[in-house]
Order: sequence, then C-alpha cells, then structure tokens
Amino acid sequence: KGDTLTVSHILLHIEQSDSAASKTDRRADSLARMAASTDQPAKFDEAARALQIPVIRSTVVEGNTMTVNGQYIPSVGPWAFQGAKPGETSELFDAADGYYLARLDSLTPGGALSLDQAKQDIRNYLLRQKKTDALVPQAMNYARVAAASSMEQAAKLMNLQVVSTKPFTRVTGVPELAQAPEAVGAAFTLPLHSVSEPIRSIGEVVVERVDNRIPSSRAAFEAQKESLRAQALQQLRQQRVREFLTNLRAVAKVDDKRKQVEASSRRTTQ
Repeated sequence: KGDTLTVSHILLHIEQSDSAASKTDRRADSLARMAASTDQPAKFDEAARALQIPVIRSTVVEGNTMTVNGQYIPSVGPWAFQGAKPGETSELFDAADGYYLARLDSLTPGGALSLDQAKQDIRNYLLRQKKTDALVPQAMNYARVAAASSMEQAAKLMNLQVVSTKPFTRVTGVPELAQAPEAVGAAFTLPLHSVSEPIRSIGEVVVERVDNRIPSSRAAFEAQKESLRAQALQQLRQQRVREFLTNLRAVAKVDDKRKQVEASSRRTTQ
C-alpha cells in the first residue's frame, strides 16, 4: 500500500470574462503572497479567512489521482509526495480551470498493514466489488439495447440518465470518470458513435459512446513546445530545491550562537 496523506487546499474558480479573470488573478496573487511556500500552517487559514475562500479537505494515496467531489485536482498530489512535510504549504498551482494552493496536514507512511489495520479496508473493497458485480447484468442489458437504438432511447426505456462530459485528454480526464480510468482509456480506442461494452471499474460500471474526437496536432505541439519545456524545467527545478531542503533538514546540525554574538557585541560597544 502506498503512502497516504491528508491535505487542505483552496480552489479559486476562473470565470471566462476578462474582468472576472483579472479579479481572480489579483486574488490569486494575494493568496500566494499571504500563504504560498511556507512552513507556517496558520498562514493558510489566515489567508482563507482574509480572502473568504473556503478550505476543502481531501485524502489521496500515492500514485492515485486526487479528486474532490468528482473534480480532478492537478499538481497537488505530486507536490505532497515529493518531500513536503506536514504543515507546509505548496506554491500556487495554475491550472486551466483555476488556481490551487495546498497545505499538507498529515502523512501516513505506506507499507504492509496488519490484518487488524487492513480489515476495514478489505471489507469496504469487497463490498464495492459486490455492488459492482450486481451492476454488470444491468449494464450489459443497457449496452445491448443502446447498440440497437441509442443510448438516450435505452436510458429512457430503462429509467436511467445519460451523462455527457466535456472534452478531455488521456492526462486530464473528467470528473464524471474520475473513478473509472479504464473508461477514460477506452474512450480513445472506441470507434466514434458506437456504444461500448460495459467497462468495469472499482465501484462502478460504465457504458460509453464517443461523440467527437479531435486528433492531436503536431503543429499545435510545436507552437507550445517551448512553453511546455519551460514549464517542465521549472517544475524540475522546484522539485530539486524541495529535495535539497528536505535533505538539508535531515542532516543539518545548527548551533545557535546568536546570544553569545550579541553579548560580545554589547561588550565591544561599551
């Protein structure tokens, strides 16, 4: 089992209008000045109160996607597992859908659990598996009817609801499929406008149809390549700095002789 951590983070929603975006940018700058990249956890709460931004708590396991209420949260998980200490606050992360600032509240080391420690997790896992198994026959029937007519008609007939997602990539995913990465992957191989077979994940079964697919553009990549390279280098530099500071804290031995120096200075000036 991987390490488990609990973090608090702040979300700022970016509106599409220029005036709203400018206001959000100013609030984000204020948030960064007040609470970003600090080891004083109280500053995080003080900034949230001052800017009237809600604090949302979430738990993530190393290697898993971090989501809150189905919303994918970028950058926070990797930051937290790359040497951050409980109480530390991240830099301000800038994503397409908003700004994110996180504080690492606790970190539970991974490793093998005893049977007593793992018992509840095992029970919950088996319960989810059992519930998922019960959904498979209904999903197979729905997929069969939808393939013969349409997903909308089959949903109406079986009293179900069709959920449409926004465009997504293999990396970003979408909130609706946050707990079904298998369905995200299948969406990039499924023929357009065809209905998939039931796609089983932990806790849910997905039947999907791809309505549109935009091929990746080499020209668009070339246009953004320098920006992407700069962003990757910046993230790498930040990671190296965090690793350096972590190692420095682990091995550093500091003798605080300020009192002696101040006393010596006073004697010299007398």
